[in-house]
Amino acid sequence: MIKYLSSFRLLLFTQFLTVFNDNAFKQVVLLMALSANDLGGDPQARAGLVFALPFLIFLVFAGDLADRISKRHLLIWTKWVEAGVMALASFALWKHDLNLGLLALFLMGAQSAFLGPAKYGIVPELVSESALTKANGSLQASVMIGILLGTGAAGFFRGQFGEDLWIAGLFFTGVAIVGALSAKHIEAVPAADPARKLRFNPFNRFASGLRLAKASKSLLPAIIGHGLFWLVGGLGLFAWNEVGLKVLQVDEGLWTAGLASLSLSIGIGSLVAGNICKEKPRAWLTTLGASAMTLGYAAIALGPNSPWFIWGCSLMSNFFMGFYLVPLKSFIQKIPANHEKGRLQGTSQMIDWIFILGASLVKETLSMFDIGGTDTFMVMAATMLIAAISSYYLTRGNAPPNSNRFKIA
Repeated sequence: MIKYLSSFRLLLFTQFLTVFNDNAFKQVVLLMALSANDLGGDPQARAGLVFALPFLIFLVFAGDLADRISKRHLLIWTKWVEAGVMALASFALWKHDLNLGLLALFLMGAQSAFLGPAKYGIVPELVSESALTKANGSLQASVMIGILLGTGAAGFFRGQFGEDLWIAGLFFTGVAIVGALSAKHIEAVPAADPARKLRFNPFNRFASGLRLAKASKSLLPAIIGHGLFWLVGGLGLFAWNEVGLKVLQVDEGLWTAGLASLSLSIGIGSLVAGNICKEKPRAWLTTLGASAMTLGYAAIALGPNSPWFIWGCSLMSNFFMGFYLVPLKSFIQKIPANHEKGRLQGTSQMIDWIFILGASLVKETLSMFDIGGTDTFMVMAATMLIAAISSYYLTRGNAPPNSNRFKIA
């Protein structure tokens, strides 16, 4: 059962607003970069690097901080920081200054890096163990809905406000303030490890987190599998924009709104996965989800270059994203001891952002070889095929005898 039902609902609402803001502004900057082409090389990939870099710098430290102080307090503080960053974003949009927009994007990434371990680490403190997987289904659904609605809204804002995009920036600022006020009403939880020493050494602390994860041979594969999804997700956003706006030349507002329309599919998929899992994560769902995503991306790469066909295959793939992610996220939250949850959430998210950064580097490399458009979806299909085979190997008894393999169902 949910121990603090109202607080969990407030957490869902608060993080949804954050994810919406992050992705709406990020997509605005990506579209600015794509049209201005001022960055050299692949402009989307460069903007993606700017957003991903602060996660690599701050996430592990943020994980330690989430154990040192109350996660609720960290949620509130980061939400107020978000409001300040969105005010800077409004100024950047008013000045039509891409470089200033990239600075705001970097600061937004830094704010999100501190928010992540707190919002994921607090879930086991608000829900009972038997309700953890179902709660993660709801959380993952709201995260993905926020990503897709935020990304889709960017095209609407650019079409609606044109040269007056600073109005959208003011809207983002208001959303951040509402989120900060919402976070204040989440149940107060004590610090998990008040004696935790804070050292800003991201590489050493990351290595320490990896060693801790390796202590359970089941945990590290789950963390890496979770990161692989974000490599594919980053590539998918770049490919969606490039195929729709450059290749098919679909209306910008309509094509980015297509991302928002996918939110219902992934939300339903995550909720269904959470309900199937019930009291414990079920690893076979991860294999099923990865396999279905492989088929969907391969179909886009090999099928007709039609907006409706691409949208339909994406709709199917997004539904099974929840099947892939929900068991992995629940397992990563469930295994660590209470005083290590923040650190390992930081380590896990660090892996995620290494893969997200990798998506920008892969996209830049593919562009150097004139590989773009729907061919990128074949790269995504190959990646998810590796994830499907790996998860099947780890859950169906092919691991070495007597190993503590990733078997969670």
